[in-house]
Amino acid sequence: MALYDYRCTVCGLEFEVSRPMAQATDPARCPVDGAESERCFTMPMTFSKPRGGARPAPPSTTGSWRHHGHRHGPGAAPHTH
Repeated sequence: MALYDYRCTVCGLEFEVSRPMAQATDPARCPVDGAESERCFTMPMTFSKPRGGARPAPPSTTGSWRHHGHRHGPGAAPHTH
């Protein structure tokens, strides 16, 4: 199973759908209003081990960023998962 990102063409909600790769091109419906949604192509999540055990710098607070399936905008409080 793979996760695919979609955006509702009516309300603008961004959501993920888990489905087999064979169904990657199938349309998705918005979970809020049931409207047809378009697939968004995003950078795949990658993981790397930091050198020397140092933690990577946190994302910039001037833009929006995403992790663990949800988004944060400017001024979002830091937290762990």
